[in-house]
Amino acid sequence: MKDIKSFIKEASFSDLEKAKVLIEAALNERQAQETAKQEVLALLKEKGLTLDDLVENNSADKRAKVQAKYRITRDGETFEWSGRGKRPKAFEGVLLEQYLAN
Repeated sequence: MKDIKSFIKEASFSDLEKAKVLIEAALNERQAQETAKQEVLALLKEKGLTLDDLVENNSADKRAKVQAKYRITRDGETFEWSGRGKRPKAFEGVLLEQYLAN
């Protein structure tokens, strides 16, 4: 708000007119959005739905987990790799055939 008050004090008449046009356009757009929002909410209520009914739960990762193709144990720690993507450091410099997981 301070920025707006400062602009008003320092702006020329033509700058103020341009700002007025931009503000009126923003207000009209906001009013149209509010009207549309109220119409949609009324329609949902009329149909007996809620916003939650429209939103699918996409939070869970739908990709299937790939089974590990290679398994290696180093210093008591087991590392697994599907063979896809960048090769983990635990598998660098080794023959992968020796570490095929069964």
